[in-house]
Amino acid sequence: MHSGRSRDRTGIVSLVVAIIALIGAVVAVPSLTPTPLRDLVGLGPHRLAPTLNPHPDTSYAFMAHQAGDPSAPVGYDPCTTIDVQVNLAGAPPDGPSLVRRAIARVEGATGLRFHLAGTTDRRPQWTNEFLPTVLGRVQASPVLVSWATAGQVHQLAGNVAGIGGSVSVSEGGGTRWYVTGGITLDADYYAELDKSTDGRPEELAILLHEFGHVVGLAHVHDDGELMNADNVGRLDYGPGDLSGLAKIGAIACR
Repeated sequence: MHSGRSRDRTGIVSLVVAIIALIGAVVAVPSLTPTPLRDLVGLGPHRLAPTLNPHPDTSYAFMAHQAGDPSAPVGYDPCTTIDVQVNLAGAPPDGPSLVRRAIARVEGATGLRFHLAGTTDRRPQWTNEFLPTVLGRVQASPVLVSWATAGQVHQLAGNVAGIGGSVSVSEGGGTRWYVTGGITLDADYYAELDKSTDGRPEELAILLHEFGHVVGLAHVHDDGELMNADNVGRLDYGPGDLSGLAKIGAIACR
């Protein structure tokens, strides 16, 4: 799924969301159209409503859940390392440091292990065809963190400062797992933030929000959560975010 954050910094920072499904599919059925694909992986419109805990200060939601069990999130295999590659084209000078800090924060919140696998020339592609394949099979590949303009990635148009999500597959029609994903950040907005004396915390917050989507968190309505669909300025994960991230990191190994 894609997620956007507002680039309007007047008054209280407003974080406005643009949601677009990033689809993971079983490549054995390549002829499926986008809508059936969304339904197949549990991302149909009827499943995008947040799943909240009873207490509003500890709410979280999952991007997708296992069939028939809304309490069981789709996630990355916690017994393997998630590789991350970075394309620094258009990145601010502190881009590598921001990625390292975000990864460390997500590792601490989930228990998942990440490996920063260097830089790459790969460019982001945010379409339903974002499915890494080898000989007809979806394969695990590094999560791509990159920067782009709205002219290069149209999902960044308007006030969207970043998008993020992951691709899932199913083995034998059973449990689903994320195997790759991506984060694309608005290069123009990051250049603006980089010139601001107080912009760095927001640069990191946007990246943390998108990493939340990559590992499996969806939006919630609570103002105290970084994954809020209309955040009013939170710069780090809230209590609900941390509860959801812990659940994602505690799923069974593949």
